[in-house]
Amino acid sequence: MHRWKRAAALLAAVVTAGAGLAVTAPAAWADGGAPWPDADGDGWTAAVDCADDDRAVHPGQVEFPGNGWDDDCDGGSADAPPGKLYGWGRNSNGTAGTGHAGPDVRTPAVTVVPDGVVRAELGSNAGFALLADGRLLSWGGNNAGVLGSGTFDGPYRETPAPVVGLDGTGELSDVRRIAAHDFAAAAVRADGTVVTWGFNANGQLGDGTSGAPRNRPGLVLTAPGTPLTGVRDVEAAYGAAYALMADGTVTAWGAVRCLGAPSAPRPFAAPIAGLDNIRQIAGSGSVMLFLRKDGTVLSCGSSSAELGREYHTNGPTSEHRPNPVTGLGSGGAVVDIAGSGSTAAALQEDGSVYMWGRNLNGELTPIVPPGSSTRVPMPVPLPAGAPVIGLDHDSSANVLLTRADGSMLAWGANANGSAGTGTAGGVAAPTPIEVPGRVVRQAVTSSVNGLALTLPVAG
Repeated sequence: MHRWKRAAALLAAVVTAGAGLAVTAPAAWADGGAPWPDADGDGWTAAVDCADDDRAVHPGQVEFPGNGWDDDCDGGSADAPPGKLYGWGRNSNGTAGTGHAGPDVRTPAVTVVPDGVVRAELGSNAGFALLADGRLLSWGGNNAGVLGSGTFDGPYRETPAPVVGLDGTGELSDVRRIAAHDFAAAAVRADGTVVTWGFNANGQLGDGTSGAPRNRPGLVLTAPGTPLTGVRDVEAAYGAAYALMADGTVTAWGAVRCLGAPSAPRPFAAPIAGLDNIRQIAGSGSVMLFLRKDGTVLSCGSSSAELGREYHTNGPTSEHRPNPVTGLGSGGAVVDIAGSGSTAAALQEDGSVYMWGRNLNGELTPIVPPGSSTRVPMPVPLPAGAPVIGLDHDSSANVLLTRADGSMLAWGANANGSAGTGTAGGVAAPTPIEVPGRVVRQAVTSSVNGLALTLPVAG
């Protein structure tokens, strides 16, 4: 049955069975007798679709945790219910979050991060936890002041503490989104501004400077004294940062790629031409990925295999211009993207996962031999189970998947136990990671660490 027919049947059943409930079936026709439009082609008309310009958003959709979108058009289903963090991987700087630096942690262990976390993030050896009240905590290595503690002192911090405020005092507040890459971090606040701190060799702090790192948050600017506003989300990437604007366009600063040709770093934030209707941004080393609301993935940045398409340097399909990744199969709209230094990944609406790039560290071993590459996205064979609803592969030689039943899968190089499987050596195929008594709502990986945001198993 076509999806809109299934939707009509479902709505009818709800109205019929919902005695005593205040449920009203939506009109099938707009005023004047014309049918309601379905602008995004997802099978749900504008009468019930809360985002008829976004193919991945509609009633009945899975709520993909932590992506910042109301995927199922139900304001009562939380995008990211507050939960408890578990951590694993290299712990010489306390990055696993267990409260002390020490040996590698090879399976998920409960962290000392307070309950109430709604989103987690990792840099190269630092962890971040966004709390439901808008405060941001950090722990682990303090390279280039990436902890945002207001000091460069101390090689690491074993226990979580608040990121300081803009003036270096108090606490950073009203944070809505957080991103980190290597030793730089960026956060979006409730007023649509972006603050950055940490490494700044390429101007990735976006304040008009480059070179010296900064150990406390500062505003990203579009010109001297003019803060960038209207930001929905942010992605920290290799030498640069990219802001997803509320209108679906992209603004970037630092060593920005995708400008049509290699160019000098941007000291201030400025738009990237040709990018609109964007819902997500991900970095894959020298390649950037942009997910459009129609489910198309665009790539640009370099000619490496993780570009995921053919290119002609001096033409409209140049590797330096955003163009569609080809061969993503028939699973429907892409709903999540991720990338590492040599590979890229995409999650389809039906739960299938595609990957492409260079298999330098075992990330692509489920689909191609070690040391080989594929420019064509290929489906990853997954063990039987619930559909995948989230993936992460940010600057890591491991891939983490979360499933609708709260289980988690991992594979990759597994250095320092970073796959979380408790085994030694590389993990060649998607393998379950156990978090006893918990369901996983979000999983993040970077470098040689992982974090999982969890809730208790329903009693």
